[in-house]
Amino acid sequence: MISRVKKTALAALLLLCGAALAGAQAPVKRSWYLGVQGGASFGQGTFRSVTEHGFHPGLQGGLSAGYRFSRLFSLEAGVRGGGQSQYALDCCPYWLSEAGERHMTPIPGEKGWNYGDLAAATRWGKASLQANFDLLSLVTAPDSRWSLELSPQLSAVLTRTKLLTPDREISYDPQWHFGYGGQASVGYRLTDRLALDLFGGITCLSGERFDNVPVHAHKSNFLWDGGLRLRIGLGK
Repeated sequence: MISRVKKTALAALLLLCGAALAGAQAPVKRSWYLGVQGGASFGQGTFRSVTEHGFHPGLQGGLSAGYRFSRLFSLEAGVRGGGQSQYALDCCPYWLSEAGERHMTPIPGEKGWNYGDLAAATRWGKASLQANFDLLSLVTAPDSRWSLELSPQLSAVLTRTKLLTPDREISYDPQWHFGYGGQASVGYRLTDRLALDLFGGITCLSGERFDNVPVHAHKSNFLWDGGLRLRIGLGK
C-alpha cells in the first residue's frame, strides 16, 4: 500500500512540475492569503477508523498561510490538529496482553483483552509545507471562479494514542513522525478576497505504528482527512 502511494505521489509530482513549466508564460497574479479549515479525521494502522461495522470519524481543524505566485502555482505552510478513534477489523481475532504482546488466544495467568473489545483513541498535530497546482488554470479563462488543485505535502506529525480497554485506559508516550502525502481540493471564489474549498488528503507516517498496536498483516500507517476551507486573500 505505502509503495503504491509513493509511486503515485512521484508520478503526480513529475506531472505537476511539467504543468508548471508549461504554464510559465501565464499572467502572474501574486498575493498572500490565509486559510481556516475544519472537517473530519480518520486513522489507519493496525486498528482503523473505517471497519466492517461502520465509520468512526473524528474532528480536525487548522490554519494556513500561503503565497500565490500565479494562477497555477502557490506555496503554503500550515498547522492543524485533530483526533479520532480506531478499532480492530473482524479478520484480527487476536488477544493483546497487558505487556503489549499479540497472541492468538488468551494466556493463562496473564491480564489481557480481545482485540474486538479495544479501541485506540488518537490525538495528533501536524506542521506542513505543500505546493499547490491549480490544474483548471491551464484550461479555463483567467476570470474563472473555479479551481482544481493537487498538492504534494511534507510534514512533521506528533501523535499520542490511548488504548481504551473494558476496564481502564493505557496511555503511551507521544511519537514524532515524518509525514508525506498530499491532498486534492475543488474550490470556488466567492468574492475577490474569499474562496471556499472542499478538500481531502492523506498523510503517510514514518516510524512506529501510531496506534501502538503490534504490527501484524496490516502494515498501513497513515492519517487521512477531509473538510472545508475558507481562503482569505490579502492582496490588493
